[in-house]
Amino acid sequence: MNRIALPFLLLIIVVSGCVHDHTETGQPEKNIVKKTVWTQKTELFMEMEEPAPGVASKVLIHLTELRSFKPIIEGALLLTFKPQAGEPVTIRIDAPVRPGIYTAEVTLPGPGEYTLTADLKGKTVQDRIVVGELDILTGHDGHGEEHQEPRGGPEISFLKEQQWTVDFMVARPARRTISSTFAAPGELIPAAHAEVSVSVPLSGVVSTDRRLPYAGRKVAKGEVLALVEQPVNQQGGLGQLNASHVEAKSRLILAQREYERALRLFEAKAVPKRRLEEAELARENAQTAVAPFELAVRALEGSMAGNKFAVLAPISGTVVELMTSNGKAVEAGQPLLRIINTSTLWLRANIPATEIGRLKNFPTATFTIPGIEGALRPRRLVAINDVVDPRTRTVPVIFEVGNAGGRLKVGMFADVSIKTGSARNALTVPEDALFEDEGRYFIFIQNGGESFERREVSVGIRESGHAQITGEIGEVERVVIKGGYYVKLASLSSRMPDAHAGHGH
Repeated sequence: MNRIALPFLLLIIVVSGCVHDHTETGQPEKNIVKKTVWTQKTELFMEMEEPAPGVASKVLIHLTELRSFKPIIEGALLLTFKPQAGEPVTIRIDAPVRPGIYTAEVTLPGPGEYTLTADLKGKTVQDRIVVGELDILTGHDGHGEEHQEPRGGPEISFLKEQQWTVDFMVARPARRTISSTFAAPGELIPAAHAEVSVSVPLSGVVSTDRRLPYAGRKVAKGEVLALVEQPVNQQGGLGQLNASHVEAKSRLILAQREYERALRLFEAKAVPKRRLEEAELARENAQTAVAPFELAVRALEGSMAGNKFAVLAPISGTVVELMTSNGKAVEAGQPLLRIINTSTLWLRANIPATEIGRLKNFPTATFTIPGIEGALRPRRLVAINDVVDPRTRTVPVIFEVGNAGGRLKVGMFADVSIKTGSARNALTVPEDALFEDEGRYFIFIQNGGESFERREVSVGIRESGHAQITGEIGEVERVVIKGGYYVKLASLSSRMPDAHAGHGH
């Protein structure tokens, strides 16, 4: 079993008075032993005068609630010293003398090994803390904690009273899969084939009988967007379309007849082959000329009502721009409005040319939008451009983004995080735990209640506020993840006092 000299673990620092002080009386100063124990709920940091059989020893206990890293402010503390044989010695401390601080005196009747247990019975926190075994003959700390040599440099003193007054927290490093990323600016744009400009096929006047849809209105595919009245002047109107259609069909009929005549003459060897080829080419040209008129006439079938024809929505989406208004004359091919289907958008990320080599064949990404909470994830990679923009020296990379709820808008800017690699089961700490000094990184390790050390580490992949670290650090060690700046200040102004110095309260 681990053994801890009944003198537990002390840490440093003097704050008005001390556990014991014989320097003024000339009596020899007693050794102070210290111990720190962590449970799921609390941290116990204890200082005690080295005990001797039948002699009263002062005990000083600091209790911290680990949920908030603030002092325990209420509750009784029951200390039980259980020997290997005989009756246990029990001391009850009804309440802390100050927030987080319990004091008592204990007299152990005889030599031997004792097991110390502390039971906290409060309204908000109840806990049992097994401090460990004590040998009052040797004063030996079975855990050897107070004799550990810090690996990162001199031991740093940072008192519990100081910790409790600032935003302070420690935690063990965590194992996680972490990805390497780099940031790039991005913009939401319409997906291909999701944006159309709706034009009128014939000249006319936009009828006032049906109001044009306003910008922002959602329309369905096939919905009537506008009615266009035929002008009195048939130039560009339905009359001209019909006339041009008839003329084109007539030319096709003549070209077909001429081709048939040239074929008969060629077969009778009355004309050369060149004559047949010229007739065949003329027929093909006439067919090509008829085709657009056929399409236009079929497109208008069913959309005519008297002298008006209807302009239909080619896709479902939202009207985002109007180019004309009711009552205005429009020419054939002139755009009336623009529709975008925003249920699916594209995210265009502009990747610096210097970073493009880090991309895998199918890079993944997350992105954030100012004003929208949380990180978003695209559905898939659409394309990586093969050309560097000579002006911005970036390469556009397109991702597809779902937008069924419609909260994303075309034209929004995004901060895009591109994943380039990952490390599985990496040892990580929050980035707030890292400090940089002349290009080297270090963290602060809590060795005991008020004892810290600076430890140099190597930093690998960073992601979402966490950083991969390597070096002389174990998973069970406790890293300062909040308030490290105050520990750093303490490291510049303090050194560990003599191992036998008291702690003032």
